[in-house]
Amino acid sequence: MQKVEEIKKTLTFYTQADKLKTTIIDEINNYSVADNIFGSMMLAIAMDSEFKETDNIGKLLRMMLLDGFSRLNPNYNFQNSLKKGKQYKDEIDETRLLQTKESKLIFKYKMLDFSLTKLISEQGNSLEYSTLLKEGVKILMPKNAEEYSKYEEIFRFYYLNFRLKNKTRSGWDSKHWNINSERIERISEHVVGTIVLAIAMDSEFDYNEEINFDRNIEIDEIIKLLAIHEIGETLIGDITPFDGIAPEQKKEMEHDAMIDAVGNLSDREILIKILFDFDDQITNESKFAHFCDKIEADLQSKLYQDSGLHHSLDDQSNNCVFGSSKVQQMLKNGAQTAFDIWYEWDINIYKDNKAFPEFADMLNLVKNNNLFTLDNGVIKEQVKLSEKEYEFLVDKLGKVTKKLFDDDNVDCVYITNYQSQENDKGTICLVVLLNDNAYYLDYELLLEKINRDFEENNITGITVDFNSDHVSNYSVIALNPSEVYRVERLTESSIIFDKSGKTTKIRDKMKQYSHLYPFYLVEYKPPIDEALTLKLKK
Repeated sequence: MQKVEEIKKTLTFYTQADKLKTTIIDEINNYSVADNIFGSMMLAIAMDSEFKETDNIGKLLRMMLLDGFSRLNPNYNFQNSLKKGKQYKDEIDETRLLQTKESKLIFKYKMLDFSLTKLISEQGNSLEYSTLLKEGVKILMPKNAEEYSKYEEIFRFYYLNFRLKNKTRSGWDSKHWNINSERIERISEHVVGTIVLAIAMDSEFDYNEEINFDRNIEIDEIIKLLAIHEIGETLIGDITPFDGIAPEQKKEMEHDAMIDAVGNLSDREILIKILFDFDDQITNESKFAHFCDKIEADLQSKLYQDSGLHHSLDDQSNNCVFGSSKVQQMLKNGAQTAFDIWYEWDINIYKDNKAFPEFADMLNLVKNNNLFTLDNGVIKEQVKLSEKEYEFLVDKLGKVTKKLFDDDNVDCVYITNYQSQENDKGTICLVVLLNDNAYYLDYELLLEKINRDFEENNITGITVDFNSDHVSNYSVIALNPSEVYRVERLTESSIIFDKSGKTTKIRDKMKQYSHLYPFYLVEYKPPIDEALTLKLKK
């Protein structure tokens, strides 16, 4: 996995932004902060189409979202948490000071969204649309007849997109995954989630590389695209792959709905083009936005999983997803949770994509970690071994550990599988703990020879590294805080053998405490440590 720290920071930001979806700001209508942000964004898009009130609509939408995020996460340290943290903090400050054109527009759109939400929620069902339209345009306050006509189109666009505040994502409803919660994600909130993700990824990853033009993206264009990418669902709803509609038919329905939903806004042709590009994934921006759209659903599923809101796979009697033969095969292959199925269904969307490999890396990391505990110091990645790789490692490592076990100077061997930026497949580190009477230098030379042998003959692409220490160094660790990392790593390791039992006692004791250092670990499948332990017992 590449750029583990960047993925961690992206996911931490995304998880904290989940409060935008779950914090209710309008209790009467059950609307969240994200719903308000979404409504404000729709007004901004429509106003920009008619009046060009800002020079950069993408930046304005980002400022709007970051302001909402920071209000719900006042202790989040942007400058220490994200590479573009200073820029984002400056944009938040700009929004709050209300001294620039963009900041004043953001305030205006937020207030208009509150007023229009009140109108539609209270009178939308009782008034004829023509009357509702007049009341809505009155709130927007046109100055003349020409503006009145433009505001009619703006209200129409806003009114259609307002529906997405009330439409739940189909994937979570009673016919699909039946999330065990009174309130589940709305389409409007999903839209905000995709923009959150795009903003964080733009901060953490190296886009616009001169040597790789496939990664060149304009983030402000992506933000604008993501803000409107579900516009077709205002008319046809959220259609999943399990609802009996063929992909081509769905695409045709969505395109027709997009054209109708855009209406007669001045930027009609521009908006339709970027929406069609999004579906066809023509540009780098549309490809990136498409990935954000897809993986945001995966991340939401994992948030539900980690919150305990997914039902078990034995409790899915009404789930139409289980009518898929592909899903049934996943169950036969060992899927154990709802997210396992989400993962297997979507991983191939991102897998092997050379322009944006971080999406596949991100989903792999998400699969093996709890999104709510990413800051506890330990992140795990699962790496699958081929049969040939597995047999090679078990055979070679088994022979070495057997010789070490037979050596009276060796008390313990434990194994840590850790990840680094340099090696996608990770490192298998075996620590050899010596008795006090063992001469350290002799074993240092021995293990150097073993390491060279692995380096010359290793067929796996996994780094194998043996190193040595004295077991007594672990017993006095509390007296030497600078060495705590040794024992912290031990707590996340597997002990192959422990003759005296001292190391096992230290590990079990240390498991009671929180980690001080970040560890990026690998979980090999099949597991190497179990095979080595079993081989020794035999």
